[in-house]
Order: sequence, then structure tokens, then C-alpha cells
Amino acid sequence: MFGSKGRWFGVLTAWVVAGCAAHPRSAPLLPRSAPSLPPYALALTLGPGKEWRFEPLVVDLNGDGHLDLVATARLASPSLHIWLGDGKGGFSPMTPTWTDIGYGALAAGDINGDGFPDIVAAGHSGGVQTLLSDGKGGFTESTFRREDGYVAAQLADLNGDGHLDLILVGYQRAGIEVYFGDGKGNWTLHTTLPETLPGRSMPGRALVVGDLNHDGHLDLVAAFQRWGVYIYCGDGRGGFTGGPVGFHSVSQVFESVALADVNKDAHPDIVFNGTFFGPDQPNGPDVYLGDGQGGWKASSDGLKVIQFPSAGIALGDLDQDGNMDIVAGGNGTGAFPSGYGLFWFRGDGKGGWSLVQDCGLPPQGLSIPYGVRLADLDHDGVLEIILLSGGANGSITIWKRR
Repeated sequence: MFGSKGRWFGVLTAWVVAGCAAHPRSAPLLPRSAPSLPPYALALTLGPGKEWRFEPLVVDLNGDGHLDLVATARLASPSLHIWLGDGKGGFSPMTPTWTDIGYGALAAGDINGDGFPDIVAAGHSGGVQTLLSDGKGGFTESTFRREDGYVAAQLADLNGDGHLDLILVGYQRAGIEVYFGDGKGNWTLHTTLPETLPGRSMPGRALVVGDLNHDGHLDLVAAFQRWGVYIYCGDGRGGFTGGPVGFHSVSQVFESVALADVNKDAHPDIVFNGTFFGPDQPNGPDVYLGDGQGGWKASSDGLKVIQFPSAGIALGDLDQDGNMDIVAGGNGTGAFPSGYGLFWFRGDGKGGWSLVQDCGLPPQGLSIPYGVRLADLDHDGVLEIILLSGGANGSITIWKRR
């Protein structure tokens, strides 16, 4: 169903079926303003001056009903930081009790079935750390090491045995690694994808997991620098079929990826950030609408207003109109000294988008984004925006509607 190696090298594919496209899309619409909404404002800054990397976790670690925050920073000791949320928008740092393995990709889930979310940190230098939580702030940890480092991690039950399995995307040479879990925090390498790397290296960028074709089995979507997007369909027993799909970017870089049904047809859609078509071309996030049978239709009108998209993308209903919106990072001016911004694109529930002007989010002046999350941190029914930024002036900022 997925995995044809055919690619179309136009500006942007419009239909992609099993990896090939048939028609170029029409020119992008000019950005439109959404109806007036209460603007977002900076509510809290955590970890200033650190080079935060990868996507943060937003999860209730201690079972108090409030969301907590987990993130890792480059060139920091310890790299892994955990803040406990108070349910009112405030966060208190936990005292580290875990071994420092350096910064890495994060995943959370109840690995050992005790009712408490656990953490896996897949280090950029190759160490993979499992932290089993006792629900009170303590962890039992174990670590294994591989030759390559990692940039993305997910936990999901891929073989239907009731235990979470671990999926990793490598930094340079690993590609995709699938590990079976035993429900006790131990991992056994089951398979690596693709079976043969397309080149001497296969630098990874992002990973998401979901049932794309409605067969009840989880599938994998992974993005790689220079090699584009790979989709693998799962058989429910840990086996996968698929390969490269013809989503196109001139740079063949897809920095971030997310899954959601943005047009309400009950089929998962794929949203990317970081694709770049050139300084004289419209740039911004890309949306591909899925038909549930392996077909993908480009639906990016209204999104191509960022000069240089970065990593960092999240989906959620920010304005509570029942439609999915997009929050994405990028440089909107084309002048990098102006810094990066955070952009809200309002969805119409049909696959159309419009930039929300004057929404309070900064269009410039930020350090380079690496991750974005949306969550209701204070139980008011409105999503907050959590932005993780790297660079010398990196920080974790939380933006709240006022």
C-alpha cells in the first residue's frame, strides 16, 4: 500500500498514492485573519539559557490530575529535567535522582502496567534510558547502548501482547529500530527499517505512530534528512511493509511530523513542518489528507507564509470552533538576525488554513524552535502552547490565552 520509490519533483505534490503524485497543487492563497480572539501572552519561562532539544513530554507523572513537563537540554548536566505542574499553570522542578545520559528524544507510557507513566530517553550519543516511575517522584532505571544516537522515540503496543514496545529513529545510521517490550522495562531488538539503507547514512528527523489504514494495527511515519518520508504499515505482530513515499521538498528535509484528522473524514492526515522549497518560493507547513487506503492529497493552501520553517509543530483546537488548528515555528522575515517566530494557522475543518494575525504569539525574536506541544495546563478548557527552543538563548516558554 505504501512504499513505492517513485517521486515527483515539482514544487509540491497534490495527490500521492503509494508514493507517486499526479497533479501539482494550485498557488497558495494569501493569508487571512481569523475573527478577533483573545490573544496569547507569555505566561511562564522555564530553563532560560539552555539549548533545549527535541519534543518535550506533557504527562501526569504523579497521578495528581495535573500535567507535568519533561524536557532535555544539550550541554547541560543533568540533561533531563522534570517539572511537576500544580494545575494552575505553575511548575516546580524535581530534584534529579536519575543518571545523566545526555540529551535525547523522549517518550512516555505505562511500560510496566502499574498505572504510572514511565519515561524512555533515547540519547543523542547512543544510550537508551528507561525510567520506571513509582508515582511519587522516584524511578527505577536501566540503560542499554547502541552505536548510533537517536532523534525520535515512541512507545506503542505493536504486536498485541499488552506490553508497550519501543520505536526509535536514529541520528545517522540506525534508520528505524523496533524493540519488543516485556512489560518490565526490558527491550529486545525485533527489526530495523529499512532493511538496506538508501545511502551511507540516513539522518533521522521525526517519528509518529498511528493506524493509517484502519486495519486495527499501528503504522509508522518517519522523516529523514535527504531521504524524505518513509511509511510502514504494521501487521499487528511486529511486522512492517512499506518504504519511501513521494512527499516532496527541495531540501528533502521534514523536521517535524504530526498526525490528526484535520478534515473530519475519519482518516488520519499527516502534517509536516520544516520543508523548504527555496528562498524565492512560498514556504511553511505541509498537510497531506489521507483517504485511509494509502492515498494522500496535499492541502497546504494558506500555510505558505513562513520564509524558513523550523522544527516544531502541534495540532489542536485553539479557538474551540471544533476544527483542528496548527501551531508551527519558523522564521517569517527571511532575515535570521530577527530570530524565529511562532505561528497559528486556523483550520476550517475541510483542509483549509488561514494565518491568525495579531494573536499575541511572537512573529520573531525567539531562539530556534525545536518542539511545540499543546495542552490544557490549568484546567480552564483552553489549550496552552508549550514551545521548546534551542540555541544560546534557548528556553521553554508557555503561552496562554488571556
